[in-house]
Amino acid sequence: MKAYLLTATAALFIAASPAAAVTNLIVNGSFEDGSPGTGGFVGWTKSNTPTDLPASVISYNVTLPYPLGAFGEAVTPDNLATSNSPDAVGNQAAYFVSDFAVDESISQSTFLTPGRYEVGFSFYLPQNGLNNAGNSSFTATVLGQTIATTNITAASLGQTWLLASGEVVITTAGNYDTTFSFNSNFRPSKDIVIDRVYAVAVPEPASWAMLIAGFGLVGSTMRRRRTTTARVLA
Repeated sequence: MKAYLLTATAALFIAASPAAAVTNLIVNGSFEDGSPGTGGFVGWTKSNTPTDLPASVISYNVTLPYPLGAFGEAVTPDNLATSNSPDAVGNQAAYFVSDFAVDESISQSTFLTPGRYEVGFSFYLPQNGLNNAGNSSFTATVLGQTIATTNITAASLGQTWLLASGEVVITTAGNYDTTFSFNSNFRPSKDIVIDRVYAVAVPEPASWAMLIAGFGLVGSTMRRRRTTTARVLA
Protein backbone atom coordinates (compact mmCIF):
# COMPACT_ATOMS: atom_id res chain seq x y z
CA MET A 1 0.00 0.00 0.00
CA LYS A 2 2.81 2.41 0.75
CA ALA A 3 4.19 1.84 -2.74
CA TYR A 4 0.79 2.68 -4.23
CA LEU A 5 0.53 5.97 -2.32
CA LEU A 6 4.05 6.97 -3.32
CA THR A 7 3.27 6.32 -6.97
CA ALA A 8 0.04 8.27 -6.77
CA THR A 9 1.73 11.27 -5.21
CA ALA A 10 4.48 11.26 -7.83
CA ALA A 11 1.90 11.05 -10.59
CA LEU A 12 0.10 14.03 -9.08
CA PHE A 13 3.18 16.22 -9.23
CA ILE A 14 3.97 15.12 -12.78
CA ALA A 15 0.43 15.80 -13.95
CA ALA A 16 0.38 19.20 -12.31
CA SER A 17 3.84 20.36 -13.38
CA PRO A 18 3.92 23.38 -15.73
CA ALA A 19 5.62 21.50 -18.53
CA ALA A 20 3.09 18.66 -18.57
CA ALA A 21 -0.48 19.72 -17.92
CA VAL A 22 -1.07 23.45 -17.86
CA THR A 23 -2.02 25.95 -20.53
CA ASN A 24 0.35 28.56 -21.85
CA LEU A 25 -1.25 31.94 -21.18
CA ILE A 26 0.79 33.48 -23.99
CA VAL A 27 -1.00 33.21 -27.34
CA ASN A 28 1.20 31.65 -30.03
CA GLY A 29 4.20 31.77 -27.71
CA SER A 30 6.08 29.37 -29.98
CA PHE A 31 5.34 31.28 -33.21
CA GLU A 32 3.88 28.20 -34.88
CA ASP A 33 0.48 29.63 -35.88
CA GLY A 34 1.67 31.83 -38.75
CA SER A 35 3.65 31.11 -41.88
CA PRO A 36 7.35 32.02 -42.09
CA GLY A 37 7.99 35.61 -43.05
CA THR A 38 7.44 39.11 -41.73
CA GLY A 39 3.67 38.58 -41.55
CA GLY A 40 3.83 35.42 -39.46
CA PHE A 41 3.25 36.95 -36.01
CA VAL A 42 -0.27 35.65 -35.37
CA GLY A 43 -1.53 36.81 -31.96
CA TRP A 44 1.18 39.46 -31.64
CA THR A 45 1.06 43.20 -32.35
CA LYS A 46 4.09 44.69 -34.12
CA SER A 47 5.19 48.22 -33.21
CA ASN A 48 7.89 50.61 -34.44
CA THR A 49 8.52 48.32 -37.39
CA PRO A 50 11.70 49.35 -39.24
CA THR A 51 11.73 49.68 -43.00
CA ASP A 52 14.99 47.85 -43.64
CA LEU A 53 14.69 44.37 -42.07
CA PRO A 54 11.56 43.97 -39.93
CA ALA A 55 11.29 41.05 -37.51
CA SER A 56 10.20 37.82 -39.15
CA VAL A 57 9.18 34.27 -38.32
CA ILE A 58 11.86 31.85 -39.57
CA SER A 59 12.05 28.08 -39.93
CA TYR A 60 14.49 25.83 -38.11
CA ASN A 61 17.23 23.82 -39.83
CA VAL A 62 17.05 25.69 -43.13
CA THR A 63 19.69 27.67 -45.03
CA LEU A 64 17.18 30.06 -46.55
CA PRO A 65 17.71 33.80 -46.93
CA TYR A 66 15.86 36.39 -44.83
CA PRO A 67 12.91 36.63 -44.15
CA LEU A 68 12.38 32.83 -44.19
CA GLY A 69 15.70 32.01 -42.53
CA ALA A 70 18.63 33.60 -40.70
CA PHE A 71 20.51 34.78 -43.79
CA GLY A 72 21.53 31.27 -44.75
CA GLU A 73 22.58 30.07 -41.29
CA ALA A 74 20.63 27.02 -40.12
CA VAL A 75 19.24 27.66 -36.63
CA THR A 76 18.84 24.51 -34.55
CA PRO A 77 15.48 23.92 -32.81
CA ASP A 78 14.97 25.14 -29.27
CA ASN A 79 15.33 21.90 -27.31
CA LEU A 80 16.00 23.32 -23.84
CA ALA A 81 15.00 20.73 -21.24
CA THR A 82 15.22 23.47 -18.60
CA SER A 83 12.27 25.35 -20.07
CA ASN A 84 8.92 24.85 -18.35
CA SER A 85 7.04 25.98 -21.42
CA PRO A 86 4.04 23.71 -22.03
CA ASP A 87 4.62 24.13 -25.77
CA ALA A 88 6.40 21.42 -27.68
CA VAL A 89 9.47 22.28 -29.73
CA GLY A 90 8.07 23.34 -33.07
CA ASN A 91 9.43 24.28 -36.47
CA GLN A 92 9.56 28.09 -36.22
CA ALA A 93 10.91 30.97 -34.14
CA ALA A 94 10.92 34.79 -34.12
CA TYR A 95 13.92 36.61 -35.61
CA PHE A 96 14.95 40.22 -34.85
CA VAL A 97 17.53 41.42 -37.36
CA SER A 98 17.10 45.10 -38.30
CA ASP A 99 20.22 47.26 -38.49
CA PHE A 100 18.31 50.40 -37.51
CA ALA A 101 15.65 49.33 -35.01
CA VAL A 102 14.32 51.79 -32.46
CA ASP A 103 12.25 49.88 -29.92
CA GLU A 104 11.02 47.48 -32.58
CA SER A 105 8.51 45.39 -30.64
CA ILE A 106 6.09 42.51 -30.70
CA SER A 107 3.54 42.47 -27.89
CA GLN A 108 0.27 41.10 -26.57
CA SER A 109 -1.95 41.59 -23.53
CA THR A 110 -3.16 38.86 -21.16
CA PHE A 111 -5.94 39.09 -18.58
CA LEU A 112 -4.82 37.67 -15.23
CA THR A 113 -6.40 37.00 -11.88
CA PRO A 114 -4.37 37.38 -8.66
CA GLY A 115 -1.79 34.64 -8.18
CA ARG A 116 1.75 33.52 -8.94
CA TYR A 117 2.92 32.87 -12.48
CA GLU A 118 6.12 31.40 -13.88
CA VAL A 119 7.28 33.14 -17.05
CA GLY A 120 10.13 32.72 -19.49
CA PHE A 121 11.41 32.44 -23.04
CA SER A 122 14.31 30.90 -24.96
CA PHE A 123 16.82 32.85 -27.06
CA TYR A 124 19.63 32.11 -29.53
CA LEU A 125 22.27 34.28 -31.20
CA PRO A 126 23.19 33.28 -34.78
CA GLN A 127 26.92 33.30 -35.45
CA ASN A 128 26.62 35.31 -38.65
CA GLY A 129 24.96 38.04 -36.62
CA LEU A 130 27.67 38.01 -33.96
CA ASN A 131 30.21 38.47 -36.75
CA ASN A 132 28.60 41.80 -37.66
CA ALA A 133 30.29 44.99 -36.47
CA GLY A 134 27.27 46.68 -34.89
CA ASN A 135 25.99 45.80 -31.43
CA SER A 136 22.31 45.60 -30.52
CA SER A 137 20.15 45.33 -27.41
CA PHE A 138 17.09 43.34 -26.43
CA THR A 139 14.54 43.67 -23.62
CA ALA A 140 11.92 41.09 -22.65
CA THR A 141 8.90 41.90 -20.51
CA VAL A 142 6.48 39.07 -19.72
CA LEU A 143 3.20 39.77 -17.89
CA GLY A 144 4.44 43.25 -17.07
CA GLN A 145 7.69 42.02 -15.50
CA THR A 146 11.05 42.64 -17.20
CA ILE A 147 12.90 39.33 -17.10
CA ALA A 148 15.79 40.06 -19.47
CA THR A 149 17.72 43.08 -20.70
CA THR A 150 20.89 42.40 -22.65
CA ASN A 151 23.44 44.02 -24.91
CA ILE A 152 24.41 41.71 -27.77
CA THR A 153 28.15 42.06 -28.44
CA ALA A 154 30.99 40.02 -29.91
CA ALA A 155 31.53 38.53 -26.45
CA SER A 156 27.98 37.11 -26.29
CA LEU A 157 27.49 33.34 -26.43
CA GLY A 158 26.42 32.26 -29.89
CA GLN A 159 24.67 29.25 -31.43
CA THR A 160 23.38 28.04 -28.06
CA TRP A 161 19.83 28.14 -26.78
CA LEU A 162 19.55 29.89 -23.41
CA LEU A 163 16.65 30.38 -21.02
CA ALA A 164 15.47 33.55 -19.31
CA SER A 165 12.78 32.95 -16.69
CA GLY A 166 11.29 34.33 -13.52
CA GLU A 167 8.18 34.60 -11.38
CA VAL A 168 5.46 37.24 -11.47
CA VAL A 169 3.08 37.87 -8.57
CA ILE A 170 -0.22 39.45 -9.60
CA THR A 171 -2.19 41.16 -6.83
CA THR A 172 -4.86 42.89 -8.92
CA ALA A 173 -6.91 41.35 -11.71
CA GLY A 174 -6.40 43.03 -15.06
CA ASN A 175 -4.56 43.02 -18.37
CA TYR A 176 -0.78 42.65 -18.34
CA ASP A 177 1.52 43.16 -21.31
CA THR A 178 4.18 40.91 -22.77
CA THR A 179 6.63 42.81 -24.98
CA PHE A 180 9.89 42.00 -26.74
CA SER A 181 11.85 45.05 -27.86
CA PHE A 182 14.91 45.21 -30.14
CA ASN A 183 17.31 48.11 -30.76
CA SER A 184 20.23 48.54 -33.16
CA ASN A 185 22.00 51.42 -34.92
CA PHE A 186 24.66 50.19 -37.33
CA ARG A 187 24.85 48.26 -40.58
CA PRO A 188 25.28 45.36 -40.20
CA SER A 189 24.19 44.71 -36.58
CA LYS A 190 23.91 41.64 -34.41
CA ASP A 191 20.59 39.78 -34.30
CA ILE A 192 18.61 37.44 -32.02
CA VAL A 193 16.16 34.54 -32.31
CA ILE A 194 13.53 33.84 -29.62
CA ASP A 195 11.07 30.99 -29.08
CA ARG A 196 8.75 29.29 -26.56
CA VAL A 197 7.56 32.37 -24.73
CA TYR A 198 5.44 31.14 -21.83
CA ALA A 199 3.47 32.11 -18.76
CA VAL A 200 1.89 29.45 -16.54
CA ALA A 201 0.01 29.67 -13.27
CA VAL A 202 1.83 28.28 -10.22
CA PRO A 203 -0.43 26.49 -7.68
CA GLU A 204 -0.30 27.98 -4.20
CA PRO A 205 1.08 25.74 -1.39
CA ALA A 206 -2.43 25.32 0.04
CA SER A 207 -3.62 23.94 -3.31
CA TRP A 208 -0.79 21.38 -3.36
CA ALA A 209 -1.68 20.31 0.19
CA MET A 210 -5.35 19.82 -0.73
CA LEU A 211 -4.45 17.77 -3.80
CA ILE A 212 -2.06 15.55 -1.86
CA ALA A 213 -4.61 15.13 0.93
CA GLY A 214 -7.16 14.09 -1.68
CA PHE A 215 -4.86 11.34 -2.93
CA GLY A 216 -4.26 10.21 0.63
CA LEU A 217 -8.02 9.98 1.21
CA VAL A 218 -8.44 7.90 -1.94
CA GLY A 219 -5.66 5.58 -0.76
CA SER A 220 -7.26 5.17 2.69
CA THR A 221 -10.64 4.40 1.12
CA MET A 222 -9.12 1.72 -1.08
CA ARG A 223 -7.36 0.18 1.92
CA ARG A 224 -10.65 -0.03 3.86
CA ARG A 225 -12.40 -1.56 0.87
CA ARG A 226 -9.70 -4.19 0.54
CA THR A 227 -9.93 -5.03 4.28
CA THR A 228 -13.73 -5.41 4.11
CA THR A 229 -13.46 -7.66 1.07
CA ALA A 230 -10.98 -9.87 2.91
CA ARG A 231 -13.44 -10.36 5.79
CA VAL A 232 -16.23 -11.40 3.44
CA LEU A 233 -14.02 -13.93 1.68
CA ALA A 234 -12.95 -15.36 5.01
